Amino acid sequence: MAELLVMRHAKSAWDTGEPDHQRPLAPRGERDRVTMARWLESHRLGPDRVLCSSAVRAQDTAQAVIDTFAIERTDVHFDDDLYHAGASTWLSRMRDERARRLLVCGHNPALDQLVELLSATAPKRAANGKLMTTAAIAHLRFDGEWRDLQTGSCELVTIARPREM
Repeated sequence: MAELLVMRHAKSAWDTGEPDHQRPLAPRGERDRVTMARWLESHRLGPDRVLCSSAVRAQDTAQAVIDTFAIERTDVHFDDDLYHAGASTWLSRMRDERARRLLVCGHNPALDQLVELLSATAPKRAANGKLMTTAAIAHLRFDGEWRDLQTGSCELVTIARPREM
């Protein structure tokens, strides 16, 4: 059984004057990325590989997981094409994977769409009506190979959100 961890980047700072791609995490984002990495650790959900947008806020979010599980640099891929990519691009990249447990880290609305697309059941939204809130992690699993991913092919195990911890 393969597992997919879909993680939205943590809360970013808006008032830095940086271009969007370079925006860092806000203090809350710094805290939440660590909270979620610890959540993964407490549930023994260490990824074998990480596929991440090249945006600074996404890289910094994923780095907490990479550090927590001491993931080898060769098993981490920061991809410029995943910065503001749509769900179809994410799906295309994932279909080439070989990991048993893959973490993808990026942006909305694509990650909302990806979780909704892959999940066999309707995902539960947060109290504010959002699905993938900042730093949220959706845990999905499926039988088969990555190349077989398609609409509704995954069991949605849970969506963990830092504000619900």
